[in-house]
Amino acid sequence: MKLRGKLPPDFLAGEIFSRLPLPSEEDVILGPSIGEDAAILRVGDELLAIHSDPVTGGGKLAGWLSVFVASNDIATRGVRPRWLLPVFLFREGADESEILSLVEQVGDAARRVGASIVGGHTEVTPNLGFNIVVTTAMGLGRRVLNTRDAKLGDLIVLTKECALEGTAILSTELFNELKSRGIDEELLKRAGSFIEDISVLKESIIASKFEGVHSMHDPTEGGVLGGVQELAIASGLGFRIYEDRIPLREETVAICDALKVDPLKLISSGSLLIAVSRESVDELISALEREGVRASVIGELTDRESGMILLRKDGSSERISEPVMDELWRLLS
Repeated sequence: MKLRGKLPPDFLAGEIFSRLPLPSEEDVILGPSIGEDAAILRVGDELLAIHSDPVTGGGKLAGWLSVFVASNDIATRGVRPRWLLPVFLFREGADESEILSLVEQVGDAARRVGASIVGGHTEVTPNLGFNIVVTTAMGLGRRVLNTRDAKLGDLIVLTKECALEGTAILSTELFNELKSRGIDEELLKRAGSFIEDISVLKESIIASKFEGVHSMHDPTEGGVLGGVQELAIASGLGFRIYEDRIPLREETVAICDALKVDPLKLISSGSLLIAVSRESVDELISALEREGVRASVIGELTDRESGMILLRKDGSSERISEPVMDELWRLLS
């Protein structure tokens, strides 16, 4: 089996988890699980959300992305990130300016989310072709949300637009290639600025206050389509989503068309998936939009037997039965 990117859920559950000493203590509220964004531990009267994530395809933006990707997974629990531990793995040959650039990105992003650096690690690693940053984020809360708690019949809300992170990475890493394919330089610069929109902290905290919000999930690798699939698997449900309801920015459309990329399968940090009751959806969307966060209903959660269905703009129907491979790996590997 040739693997790339995230390991398939069946392989994780059947082969990986079985070889690990999984927790049984009462203070471990949520341990390793398919589709869950963060572990939850009881610490006194509070709950600690903790998550680690690598950025392996971020290129020049790896430091900035690493903080937001890890922090977003804490935010989906309805918890503000407070502490970060970044691990910097620098490629051999990385010069001082390259190293300091990534460190400064981590510092700037940490300030943006209101977290402090409490530890970590730095090294130059043999045989790396590119720099990797792995960040662990932690935060405390009293009420947390689990991905697995989405309900049958919930509507699926997506904040902002699809594929913001992927658009920013592709416009930065393939800048010259995209220019050679006729993409306007100003459009590429605008696309690169999407990196400023990667945090979902604001919308997560707003949504977590609604009783009708049952689950939130961060669509990263595998894009929005992969994120909805993970949410459904975690909750033991199916879904029906509609391509024509999933918003895209014009820069994303131009870049994806030029590279023949499906934006629904392109890494999508910056968007938040929210499973919300039909009774609460209008109030939720109004609350988000009052704070300047765009939100769209893109589908609904169905019973597992109905399957995982994507309805394309042309009227065709796709059954999403296999793990979604991110388009970024296909382009940059």
